[in-house]
Amino acid sequence: MTGIGKVGSRTGKIDHQTVVAANGLLDRRVLLGRAAAAAGILGTGVGLSTTTAGAEPVTEAPWGLAPGNPVPPYQLPSKFAKNVVRTLANPNFEPRTSQSRTPHHLLDGTITPNGLHFTIVHGGVPDIDPEVHRLAIHGLVKRPLIFSLETLLRYPMTSRVAFVECGGKNGRESSYRPCWTRPGSIRRQPGSWRKAPIRRT
Repeated sequence: MTGIGKVGSRTGKIDHQTVVAANGLLDRRVLLGRAAAAAGILGTGVGLSTTTAGAEPVTEAPWGLAPGNPVPPYQLPSKFAKNVVRTLANPNFEPRTSQSRTPHHLLDGTITPNGLHFTIVHGGVPDIDPEVHRLAIHGLVKRPLIFSLETLLRYPMTSRVAFVECGGKNGRESSYRPCWTRPGSIRRQPGSWRKAPIRRT
C-alpha cells in the first residue's frame, strides 16, 4: 500500500508497476509487461549469462516418473494429512464422558468432513445396524408410525448446509476469538446433511 500512497499523491493514478495484490501475486498488467520484456531480451540475447539464473534446475518429482497406486474401492485421506485429526479428551476410553473436537485450524473450506465432526459421547459409540434400526414417531400424534431406513429413503430427500453447535460448550469456547484461532477447543462446525423431512411422512 506504500506504493499507492506515493504514486497516487503525485499523479492521481495507481502505478501498476508498484502495486501488488495482498496475497503476493503480481498485478496482471505487471506480469504481462514483464513477460514481454523478458521475451524481448531472450530474442536479442542481451544480458544473458550463465550466472544470472539463481534457481536450481527443475527436476521431476518421483510420483511423476512412474505409475501411481491402484484406485481403492473407497478413497481415504492422503497419508500426508495424517495429522488432520480431532483432539480427544478421553483417548484411553476411561469410564467417563468422551469428547472429540474439530481441528478448524487444519481444515480448508466450509464443510466439515464426516470423520472430523465434534462428538460428545457418554456411553461409547453405538454400532448401529441399518437393517435393524427403526425410527418410531409416537406420543401426541394422530397416527403413530414406525419407519425402517429403507422406507425413509423412498421419500424425497433434502440436502441442507447447517451450523451445529454444542449447547453445553464452556465460556472459553464462547469468547470473542474466532473459532479457527483456538485449535482443539471447538464444539461447533458447519456440515452438509441429506435427509427426508419428518413433515413429509
